[in-house]
Amino acid sequence: MKTSRRALLAFAAAIVLAAPTAASVEARTLNFSVKTYNSLLKSGKPFMLGVHTSWCSTCDRQKRTISALKSKGKPYSSVTVLEMDWDKYRGSKIGRQLRIPRRSTLIMYNGKGKEVGRTIAGTSTSTIKGLFDKGV
Repeated sequence: MKTSRRALLAFAAAIVLAAPTAASVEARTLNFSVKTYNSLLKSGKPFMLGVHTSWCSTCDRQKRTISALKSKGKPYSSVTVLEMDWDKYRGSKIGRQLRIPRRSTLIMYNGKGKEVGRTIAGTSTSTIKGLFDKGV
């Protein structure tokens, strides 16, 4: 019985280690700062700005959809996601400049630092995939 249990535990460990984790999928998720935002604009690489709060169920759904798309690999896995805290930046100068009306706003930027699409409260895989596709 010990051999069977050991084999089962080794198999389970191999599955867990091979599966993408939230940390590996979101390894390119950064917290918002104006400096980081400006750096990403100049980077020559596409990125997504996500405006979220910790208490927003729509925001949580968006994050899960983004993580699922990124876990599928390239081209989505290479897109950096910059997360802006709505509670912190609501009414700020940068929030007004970016015309962010509310939480659960996603904005996609192409590699030239130009906004190529946005959604407000969009949670479907097709909507968020469409944003990624516009930028990559």
